[in-house]
Amino acid sequence: MRHIKRMCILLLGAILMFSLFGCGKQKYKLNYDGSDFDSRKKEYTAGEKVTVYYNMIATDTDYHFWMDDDSVDFNQDYDPQHGYVFTFIMPDHDVTLHMDSQNSMMYTPKISVTFVNEVEEADVWILPQTEENIKTSLWGTATISRLGIGESINVILNEGYDGEYYILRIIDEDHAFYSANGLKLLEGYTIVFKSEGSKYDASLEIYDENNDLVYAQDAFTGMLGAG
Repeated sequence: MRHIKRMCILLLGAILMFSLFGCGKQKYKLNYDGSDFDSRKKEYTAGEKVTVYYNMIATDTDYHFWMDDDSVDFNQDYDPQHGYVFTFIMPDHDVTLHMDSQNSMMYTPKISVTFVNEVEEADVWILPQTEENIKTSLWGTATISRLGIGESINVILNEGYDGEYYILRIIDEDHAFYSANGLKLLEGYTIVFKSEGSKYDASLEIYDENNDLVYAQDAFTGMLGAG
């Protein structure tokens, strides 16, 4: 009997210690810019894996999701049971998940953008940011073929696509590969493919119709066929 009582006391003490230490961890809020997201909890500790679902999906509608913190490794997927599935590791601060949608049946006029090449002669693909285009490595005919160093060209976009976000893929004459996702392109924007030294530090800069810089990102991804 004494042995049983001692075991109960030890077990109760372990539970209390676990509760005290567990409750002492700082928790951070997961906020939604919209009411149709769903997750197991609303608060997480730093380093904890977070999974969020969005299944209120309408037909003829395009969706764009993003985090308010670009440093968070934000992964987006889709499955028929849950709809859109987002996973990331909780940082040591509150975060907000945003959503933007647009009726794909609405007419959106074509837009004209300029692409400037300052790196290497290359083929360039500027594609609608869709799940299919993000996951595939087969992009069809290049949007711009064999654009030389120092050359620029005007490109018409939005043919059959009413979104604002695009992905960009570039393969130069030496088979170096460059890429970027989440590029917002509007009428009169200019994309500059540039380098400060070599192709390995190549980057993309996007300027609006007033020639103001609105976006910059490293672009070099790797050498195709290397290794």
